[in-house]
Amino acid sequence: MSSVPVYFLSFFKAPSEEKDSLWCKVLQAKYEQEGGRLRFGEGVGSHWWRSMNDVRRSFGRLFDLAVDKNVSVADMFAAGWDLGGEAWKWRRRLNAWEEELVVECVARLANVVLQVGARDRWVWRLDSSQCYSVKSAYSFLTASDVNITASFVRFIWLKVVPLKVTIFIWRLFLNRLPTKANLRHRRIIEDTQTLCPSLCGKVEDSNHLFFQCEVYGRIWHLIIKWLGVESALHGDIDMHSVQFSGLGEFSPGSRQALSIIWSSVLYTIWCDRNCRIFSNESDSMEALVEKVKLQTFWWMKSCYALFDVDYATWRLRPWSTFQAIS
Repeated sequence: MSSVPVYFLSFFKAPSEEKDSLWCKVLQAKYEQEGGRLRFGEGVGSHWWRSMNDVRRSFGRLFDLAVDKNVSVADMFAAGWDLGGEAWKWRRRLNAWEEELVVECVARLANVVLQVGARDRWVWRLDSSQCYSVKSAYSFLTASDVNITASFVRFIWLKVVPLKVTIFIWRLFLNRLPTKANLRHRRIIEDTQTLCPSLCGKVEDSNHLFFQCEVYGRIWHLIIKWLGVESALHGDIDMHSVQFSGLGEFSPGSRQALSIIWSSVLYTIWCDRNCRIFSNESDSMEALVEKVKLQTFWWMKSCYALFDVDYATWRLRPWSTFQAIS
C-alpha cells in the first residue's frame, strides 16, 4: 500500500497525468465525477442505519434491536419515523431506557428534511465545496480539542508492543475503553452495575481501575519493588505515564524499557479484569506480576537484537538489561 499514491485513497483531484490510468478509470466508473472530483453516493436506496451516521453512532443499541437492519432511508421516511411511527420495528419489547433512546432519536430526526427527487450523496461539511479535501480534514484534526500529549504519542509508537496492545493503550488515553463508568454513560448498564470487579467497592472508571484501585494497585507496588525503586505513583493516566517512564535513570534505553513495562502492566490488568467479569476467574497479584515480567521479556526479545539475556537475569536484575535497548 505504501507504493500507492495517496490520492487514490481519497476523493480530491488526481494529477492530470494519472487520469488515464486504469485505477483512476475504475474510481470514476464507480463513484462518477462532479467538478473534477470523485463523488461518493448511494443513489436513491441508501441504507438507513449505514447512511445516517449520527443515528448509527449515537443509537447503536437501537440498531442491534432493529428487525430490518438494511431498511432504506426512503422506506423509513414513508413508514413514518415520528414517535409511534410504523418505521420502528423491534425484535422484542423495549426496556424503559431503550424507549428513552427512541424518544431522543426521534427528537434528533425532527430537523432532518428530505428532498424529494434529489439523489442521495455524501456531503463533506468541512469544505465549502462539500467535497472531501485533505486540507479541510487536516485543519479539523489539528484544531480538535483532543488532548494529544507527549505521553500519548510516545506510548502509541512503541514498536515493541503488539498492535492489539497499542490499540488498547490508544483507547485508554482517549477514555474509550468499555469500563463500567463508560458503559453507564452510554446507558448500557444501570447505576448498580458500575462497581469495580476487584470488589474494592469503588466505581470503575479508567483512572480508578488502572491507577487508583486498592487491589490492582498492589501490582504497581510489586513492579516498583522488582525494579528496586521507591515512589508514590500518581492516580491520573498522563501524570502516571510520565512519572513511571522517568523512574531511576534517564537514559533512552531505560525510558523505553519502562514504557514497555508500563504498557504490559495495563494490558495485564485489563485482561484480568475481563476474566473476573466474564469467566469469574482471577489470579493473585503476584501471579499477574510474573505475567508482566514474562510478557515484557518476550516482547523485547522478539524486537531487540542486542537483548541477548536469559529470563533469569531479566527477573533478578532488570536494570542491567536496559542498556541493550535502543
